[in-house]
Amino acid sequence: MLNNKTNQLAISVLVIVVIVLWVVFSGDSRNNPSTQSPVAENQPATESTPADTITNGSTADNPTANAPTENPSAKSPLVADSGFDVKVDGFSFANYGNEKGVTNLKANDMRRMFGDKVCTRIKDGKCTLTSPARQWMKEINAAMDGGHCEGMAVTSLNLFHKIENPNTFGAPKTNDLAFDGNTTLQEEIAYWWATQTTEPTISSMITGKPSDIIKILSASLSQGQNAETFYSIGIYMADGTGGHAVTPVSINDLGGGKVGLNIYDNNWPNDLRTINVDLNDETWNYQASINPNEPDSLYSGNTLELTPSKPRLQTQVCDFCSSKGRKSNTKGLTTFILNTHSDNPNASAPRPNATGSTLFVTPEGKRIGYVDGKLVNEIAGASVKIFKGAPSLWSESGLPIFRIPEGITLTLQIANDPSYKYSVSAYGDGKVVKVSNFDVSATKNSAFSFGDKVSSIKMKSAVKTSPDIYIGDEDNASHKDSSTQFSNVDISEDGEFDVTFDEETDKFMVDGDESGDFDLDVLISDDESDYAFSTKHYVLDKGANAAFDIDAIDKEGASLTFDVDENGDGTYDTQSDLQDSDTSLESDSVATDDLADE
Repeated sequence: MLNNKTNQLAISVLVIVVIVLWVVFSGDSRNNPSTQSPVAENQPATESTPADTITNGSTADNPTANAPTENPSAKSPLVADSGFDVKVDGFSFANYGNEKGVTNLKANDMRRMFGDKVCTRIKDGKCTLTSPARQWMKEINAAMDGGHCEGMAVTSLNLFHKIENPNTFGAPKTNDLAFDGNTTLQEEIAYWWATQTTEPTISSMITGKPSDIIKILSASLSQGQNAETFYSIGIYMADGTGGHAVTPVSINDLGGGKVGLNIYDNNWPNDLRTINVDLNDETWNYQASINPNEPDSLYSGNTLELTPSKPRLQTQVCDFCSSKGRKSNTKGLTTFILNTHSDNPNASAPRPNATGSTLFVTPEGKRIGYVDGKLVNEIAGASVKIFKGAPSLWSESGLPIFRIPEGITLTLQIANDPSYKYSVSAYGDGKVVKVSNFDVSATKNSAFSFGDKVSSIKMKSAVKTSPDIYIGDEDNASHKDSSTQFSNVDISEDGEFDVTFDEETDKFMVDGDESGDFDLDVLISDDESDYAFSTKHYVLDKGANAAFDIDAIDKEGASLTFDVDENGDGTYDTQSDLQDSDTSLESDSVATDDLADE
């Protein structure tokens, strides 16, 4: 039996615990979640949506050399603790980009994520990806150059909660896992990074005020390793940029209605960091660094983002796969990924989101996109997501993803920084169309029309440019997968260039308004093998259009017949047979490169 002094001590401890819990989860009616609207789900942003409520931005990804400040939660009472130890359950290496030797998604990871439907064939256990899947994987892998914070946050959680075993990746503890040469672990981190871009993960994200987020996290963290659902956290700077993913560890009461949300930040291995949360005025702040060469920056806002674990563990929805076999009541999406780059390796990222316009417009005038830094969304069911991976919206790895309900005709209108080259990819119903390396005007729109199906492209350029055009179809008329690329297409100032693909006949039609030439590469994949065709400097005269049937490519070294309408009157005047200039898949053709990442 306890003596009186021990009884008094036990009662005192109990009173303190009750007071702490009351301070955190009660307070006045402004801070009590039971009196507020429910936690906001990730709804499509509108023009009036504040920047820090939009689930986009770019990552604060790479580590800083600056030493972290002292953890303010170290001596404060714990409210909730998962038991996650950053020196045991966090990685010993820091966040990273796509440095030499780093491995990201491979074909087997794509098959794991989406199922067998991303494979043209599966032979001896090896998946050969469809052309849309291959192109999507390349773009997602490129986006990871800004950092792997999302993948590291999620992988560390999966290992801690015993979804995965660290021994699979080479050591009994997460902190002991090697990075260099550990391709299995690198692919795993890349896999979970990629799920931030897919359904049902995206629609499950929770964006809410700090008091609601703390309540959700407290319930989960208190369950320790046995938590039924656990979460990664997304944070952004006040202007919506610098998106970064971290791992929640525990919550401390700091007194006066303030709590410390303790985290494993993969930019600082082995250090427990703290997001300071004020439940009175529903704000939070956190000192972080956007890259190794920059000083700490203040992250702050009125909302935090959580991504639950369960949706990530499901087979993800493939936006770019064929609708064959899809449930009749399931509507598909057309997905657009935008990108830019500079030939100058020291150039800073352009900021078209702040100075220019990037708008998708329907024939009725409905819009989604950015105008002078403001997000506009007038299309029902449409949404925008920015990868956690770069310091600005349009940097080389800060790719915006636009998702539009299928069947809607869209034209992309873009005017922006002319010192950069731009790219846009469209994915839908087993097809991909990508226009890359095109130039733009700062004041006058260039327009790209994709129609109501992703298989063709009509371009009107505000400036003289020579882009590349890639069209992929996972199941053409001959039930094969095809990838066709036109390189260095000549388009004049205010000129037009159209490429139309008829999936019923496998015929392409090319129509330009300026005399010029282009390189053509075609890759055909069937159940048994791959066949490539390449030709260099095909000349198309002004006013003429040409047609060719890729179904003729059924073996290595096959020729391709071009029918040419010299004056655009609808009658083909001449015909020519072009020989394959590269007679094997060991060539350096663009078609061969299309398979290189598998």
